[in-house]
Amino acid sequence: MRSIFISLLTLFFAACSTLSTSVDYDTQYNFKQIHTFAVLHKDKAGENGLTNARITKAIEKALRSKGLKEVNPNNADLIFLYHVHVQNKTDIYTDYQMVGYGRYGGMVISTPRSYNYDEGKLIIDAYSPKSNKTVYRAVAVDELQQKKTPQEREAYINEVVQKTLKSFPPKNL
Repeated sequence: MRSIFISLLTLFFAACSTLSTSVDYDTQYNFKQIHTFAVLHKDKAGENGLTNARITKAIEKALRSKGLKEVNPNNADLIFLYHVHVQNKTDIYTDYQMVGYGRYGGMVISTPRSYNYDEGKLIIDAYSPKSNKTVYRAVAVDELQQKKTPQEREAYINEVVQKTLKSFPPKNL
C-alpha cells in the first residue's frame, strides 16, 4: 500500500494541458500588510521527500519573486502550508460510429468507452499566525503523466506553483 502511494505521489510530476487553478481568500484580510513568509510541511509516511522539497522550494521562489522575504516561522506574517493528493479517476464517454454508408442508408452504433487516469491536486494555504486563520487558499488540479528526469519534475512543479500563486496577493475588494 505504501509503495502504491509513493508511486502515485511520484505521478504528481506529470504535465498536461489540463491544469486548472482556483483561488479563495478572506476579503476582509489586508494583504498589503504582508512582507514576510515561511513555508512549512511535515512529510507524512509514504510521501516522496524529493517531491516535497521541490514543492517547498518552488513556493519559496514564487513568493520571493513577489517581493516577500522568507523568515523564521515565528516571525512570519503568513505561513504557507501545502497538501498533495493523487486520486485515480475514470472518464466514461460514448463513441458514435456510422455504419452502412451508401444509398441504402446506415445506422449509428454507440460504444461506451472509459479512460483511466490519475488526477493530482496541490492545495496551498496561507495561514495568519496573528488571527489563527487561513486567509488564502489556492488549488491546482491536473491530469498526471510521469516525468522521466529530476529536471523535468522540477520544471513541472515550478510551473504548477507559479500558476497556482499567480494571483497572490489578491487585490482586496
